[in-house]
Amino acid sequence: MRTITVQATIRQDHLERFLTASIANARASVATEPGCRRFDIFGDDTDPARVGFNEVYDDDGAVEAHGESAHFAAWFAATDGMADQLVWATCRSLYSTAKARRDATGERSEDPPSTGGMVVYQARISVRPEDTDGFIASVTEQARAAAAAEQGLLRFDINQNLDLATEFWLYRVHTDAAAAGDHAAAPYTAAHLDRYGGYYSDGALEPISGPNIWPPDAEW
Repeated sequence: MRTITVQATIRQDHLERFLTASIANARASVATEPGCRRFDIFGDDTDPARVGFNEVYDDDGAVEAHGESAHFAAWFAATDGMADQLVWATCRSLYSTAKARRDATGERSEDPPSTGGMVVYQARISVRPEDTDGFIASVTEQARAAAAAEQGLLRFDINQNLDLATEFWLYRVHTDAAAAGDHAAAPYTAAHLDRYGGYYSDGALEPISGPNIWPPDAEW
């Protein structure tokens, strides 16, 4: 599996158009590319101008096919010059857990699909070379424990930059703020942070933590 991770800070006067173009690209990617498994777009609670992508593909060929698609070209042209900052990486998946979200009822509503119900977290963590193996083991232990214990955890993905083995992108999706709080307060989270918490506070790139923008709540 390959994951493309993106964090962008968008000029405020371009934000609405950026999101419109990005949602169109995401929708077309999932609908028309056999190798695109997910294309998540999310925001940040503390800075509405920050936007993140988490794109999951079968392999390198699927990533290449996405880059050659007409909808990606349209997105690239439509959003050119809108970002004050854009950081991205192509990663390999080290660990991924995904749970199906259980809705309260199976009824379909005629109202427009709601968004913003999830709490998404994406962080870039850079470690010293000598800590790489230990960090992987520790964060994987945390992810496995969280997946087993937390009903409100929908995803916990651990990705490693293909071009920089000491750079990791962590991605979590919680059903709501209470579920995110439960994860933060869990003993296995504390145990991981006791060992490697310094890496979470000394990075040059702040994590994004906030609501889902696309897909809608019911499709997570």
